[in-house]
Amino acid sequence: MACIRYSPRIAAAVATALGLSVPMGAAVAQPVAADGTVLEEIIVTATRREVNVQDVPFNMVALGPESLDKLRINNLAEFTRAVPGLYVPDQGPRSSNLVTVRGLNVSSLSDSIANGNGTGGTVATYLGDIPLFVDLQMIDVERVEALLGPQGTLYGAGTLAGAIRYLPNRPDPAGFEASAGGRLYSINESDGMGTDIWGVVNVPLVEDRLALRVAAGYVNDPGFIDYDYIVREPGVSNPDPDFDDADDVAANLRKQEDADTEETLTGRLGLFWQVTDAVDANLTYYYQDQQVGGRTVNQDQAFGTGRYVAASRFLEPNDKTNHLLALELAWDLGFAELTSATGASKFESFGQRDQTDFLMDLDYGYEDFPQFAAYATDDLEEETFNQELRLVSQGTGKWNWIVGAFYNRYEGD
Repeated sequence: MACIRYSPRIAAAVATALGLSVPMGAAVAQPVAADGTVLEEIIVTATRREVNVQDVPFNMVALGPESLDKLRINNLAEFTRAVPGLYVPDQGPRSSNLVTVRGLNVSSLSDSIANGNGTGGTVATYLGDIPLFVDLQMIDVERVEALLGPQGTLYGAGTLAGAIRYLPNRPDPAGFEASAGGRLYSINESDGMGTDIWGVVNVPLVEDRLALRVAAGYVNDPGFIDYDYIVREPGVSNPDPDFDDADDVAANLRKQEDADTEETLTGRLGLFWQVTDAVDANLTYYYQDQQVGGRTVNQDQAFGTGRYVAASRFLEPNDKTNHLLALELAWDLGFAELTSATGASKFESFGQRDQTDFLMDLDYGYEDFPQFAAYATDDLEEETFNQELRLVSQGTGKWNWIVGAFYNRYEGD
C-alpha cells in the first residue's frame, strides 16, 4: 500500500505560514492594491500569445519566481499546493507520480510504478515549447503555468485534463548576472539532514545579441522510510522467519533505516542569439539525474509494518536520467510570428524491485521453498523527437488566428 509522502521540513530560514492568498494574489491580483501599491503583472503565453494572466479566457494559474520562493515550491508535487483542482499523490521520487486535474486521469494510483517517464496520460508537461515529462527541480524559472481543463486545440494529444508548462529564464544579452542559494533541512522520522543548493550564471557574449546562461542544482534528501525486512543472504535466509523469535528474525533479516534517499543533480545550459531584429534563436540543453535508494511506501495494512516501514525483502533503488536538447526559433513577420520548436530527448531508468510476496501470492508453489525470495530488475529507455511549427497572427484586428503543425516520434525499450 503506497503512502502519501509526509515530510514537513525545517528549513534554515523558516518560511511564513502557508497562506495561498499571498502567492495566488501574485498570479490573479488586481493591477493596483487598495493602498495604491502597484502589484506584479504576470505575462503568460498559454494562449500562444503574450497576455496578462487576468485576460486569459480559461482557468489557469501562473506562479512567478517570487511566489515559488515564498511557498518553498521546488518540484511538481509541491506546486500542487497552489493550484486548486490539481492533485499529485506524492509517492516519492522513485516512480513517476500521477497528475490528476479535477479528478481526471486514466490510470489508477497503484499503476504509477509503470508510468515510466509519464504522468498517467491525461496531463502533459512542457519544458518551454517542448512536450516532455520530467519532475523538474524548479531552478531559475521565469514562471510555471498550470492550464486546467482540456487543451487539445493548442497543445495536442495528452492534454485531456490539462497541461503544465515550465518556462525557464532565457539567457539575457543585456548584462552579467550571478546568484546562488541553498538550505539545510530535516524531515520527520529521518535521522539525517537534507541539503538543497543551486546556482545561476548569465554571461553576455555579444552585447544585445548573444548570451550564455548556466543553471545547476543539487538535492540530497535523507529519506524517512525504513526497510526492516531485508533478507541477509538471498536463497539461504528465510524471508518469513518466526517473528515471535527475535533470534530467528535477526539471523535471517536485517534493517536499513531511511532507505528512500534521493540525490538529484539538475543542470541547464542555454545559448540565446538575436540573429536579426526579427529573428532570435534559443538553444537549450537540460539534464537531470535522480538516484533514489528505495520506495516511499509502507505495508502497514498488509504486513503490519507501521506507518514508515516497508516490508520489501530487497532494497529497491532506481536511477533515472533525463536529457533534452531543444532549439526554439522565432521570426517576426510583421503580420504574424513564425515559431519553430525542435526537441530531442532521452530518458533512461535502471533499478530493482522486490517480487517475493507477489510471486508467493500467485500460488505457483514458490511458498513450498522456505528460503524463496525474488527481485526483478527494471531497465527502461525512451527516445523522443518533437517538431512543431506555429504561425500566430499579430495585431489587434477583429480576427486572430493560429496555424500549426506538430510531429512526434517515440521509441521505447
